[in-house]
Amino acid sequence: MAYFTNTSSHPFGSIIIFRIANFIEVNAEKAIKLYQSRQTKIVLSKLTDRELNDIGLSRSDINNIK
Repeated sequence: MAYFTNTSSHPFGSIIIFRIANFIEVNAEKAIKLYQSRQTKIVLSKLTDRELNDIGLSRSDINNIK
C-alpha cells in the first residue's frame, strides 16, 4: 500500500505570501528613500551659496546626494 508523507513544515502558500510581502516592503522602503532624497534636494536647492558653504556643501554637491 502506498502512502504520502508531507515533509513540509510550512502551510501551503506561505512561502509565496512571504515573498510577496517582502517584495512590497523592499519597494516601499526604496520609494520612501527616493522621496526623502528628492525633498532634501529641493530644500538644499533653495539655500543660498553662502548657506550651503556654511554647512560644507557647494551647489554641485546637491546632485550627488542619495
